[in-house]
Amino acid sequence: MNSEKIAAIKEDIERNPENLDNYRALADVYIQNKQFDEAYKAYQKILEMDELDIHSLLNSGSIMFYEKNYKQSIKHYLKGIEVEPENGLLHYNLGNVYAEINDYDNALAEYKKAISLGMDNAQVYNAIGLLCSDNENYPSAKEAYLKAIKLEPYDPDYLSNYGILCQRMRNYDEAENYFKKSFEISKSAQVALSLANLYAETGKKELAEEYFDKTLEIRPDYYAAYVCRALFLTDEKDFDSAIMYYKNAIELEPKTPNAYTLLAHLLSNEKRYDEAIDIYKRTLDFTDNKTMAYVFIANAYMLNSNPKEAIKYYRLAIKQSPDNQEIMLIYIDILSEFIEDKYNA
Repeated sequence: MNSEKIAAIKEDIERNPENLDNYRALADVYIQNKQFDEAYKAYQKILEMDELDIHSLLNSGSIMFYEKNYKQSIKHYLKGIEVEPENGLLHYNLGNVYAEINDYDNALAEYKKAISLGMDNAQVYNAIGLLCSDNENYPSAKEAYLKAIKLEPYDPDYLSNYGILCQRMRNYDEAENYFKKSFEISKSAQVALSLANLYAETGKKELAEEYFDKTLEIRPDYYAAYVCRALFLTDEKDFDSAIMYYKNAIELEPKTPNAYTLLAHLLSNEKRYDEAIDIYKRTLDFTDNKTMAYVFIANAYMLNSNPKEAIKYYRLAIKQSPDNQEIMLIYIDILSEFIEDKYNA
């Protein structure tokens, strides 16, 4: 952890508290140790003494981006750009922050500014490709990805990203071609999974199975691979195997609700309502969306001919999200039917 080095630098700072190089050295050691909070404090100390220190502004912005404090990250990068308006890296990093908060226009403007300032490289074009693809501007995404690949034709990430775009555009042969190029270089489980999902989407069952197998051979603890394979097996109506893969995913990530919810949906569709309800309820301890969990439980109780329990969970959903009119209307309909049935009985 470089504790002796940190102690020595701190002694130097005590002897000469005005020497900014000591603070820079301290921040650098903290960065090496991944002690980002401490590094940030050191950079802020530098900026108290020299608010125009570009190194500290750049690294402070990067640390805040890593910590997901995007507002503060933008503040540091903008200040850096005031100091060095022709610094392409600052514009590129600022573009990354805007992309992360879904500010498409500002992100694209910053990336283009970085290119105009000399960052005419594959990394920036790949970032533009990701941004445009996520915002369904597929022609611009294609143009940017192909520029990245022309500059770095053997980068597996750029090849794979372009494959994902081709799949979204339903250019399946081209997607397969670029995924295979990427996989030949990287032997990555992520790319193998992309191929498996592509083959599943295009109805090539045997190839899908082959690449699901390859994915899990490369990375046996790959949560997403188990979930994707379960979805594929569900489409193939191999429900017992799908259930097994969902359970494998749950064992790997017991606090991730996605596999629980998909498994419960499958069990509910198979009319195994008690099992589905139990699985839905297990997500209540860690899901970020309790409203939908309550709704799923209520729906399962209704399908299981238990309107009394369904009403109870619809009430909990409404309490969680009182402004959700759709849930309120469902609740009113079911409650009305329940009261009518009780009255007629």
